[in-house]
Amino acid sequence: MDEERVERRAVVVNRLEAWADGVVAGLDAQEDVDRSLFHALGERSTLRAENAVRRAEAVRAAALGLGPAGCAAAAGISERLLLNWQAREPTFAAAMAAATHMAAHEGERARLAAVPTGPGAAGLRVVLRAVRGGVAQPTAAALGGWSERSFLRLRRQSPEVAALLAAARRARARARRAERRGGARGYRLVRVDEGPFEPTRPGVDH
Repeated sequence: MDEERVERRAVVVNRLEAWADGVVAGLDAQEDVDRSLFHALGERSTLRAENAVRRAEAVRAAALGLGPAGCAAAAGISERLLLNWQAREPTFAAAMAAATHMAAHEGERARLAAVPTGPGAAGLRVVLRAVRGGVAQPTAAALGGWSERSFLRLRRQSPEVAALLAAARRARARARRAERRGGARGYRLVRVDEGPFEPTRPGVDH
């Protein structure tokens, strides 16, 4: 009887690991889809186009309640670059401010309705990508909007979250082994738009 329980538990653990590995492998699926769509249209991705997508991701993260560091991580850029974009592009800064205000308003509504609040799926995505990239768990948790204590509590309470973190670490280990073997480092070629950055003027396309 004990052997049967052990076997059943092993099956559950293996299924959970397989599920978590699949989720972590799909973290960048949207970027892959975007590149495929560009290819289908006979277009090549440009630095300007990719930066536009990254800015959109930062705004989305702000709307979901992430702070500046989390928004930068969600966009795949440094916090310094995010702040630089906001300083140089008033429309982007306004969008970030509006998204942050919206998230704060939604958080207040949830508090008044006694609905549990806190970092959601967007925050967990940031944490997993950070851990997969080699960031320590406490720092990754902070990027996602959790305190170290609250994230440890979440990990203990949710076998799925614990499995996802383990999968992110396995993905990191596989990437490091590939790097040591001289494998691909994930660089991509994009066409750099000519000329320096210029704020978009009404009626003018860039």
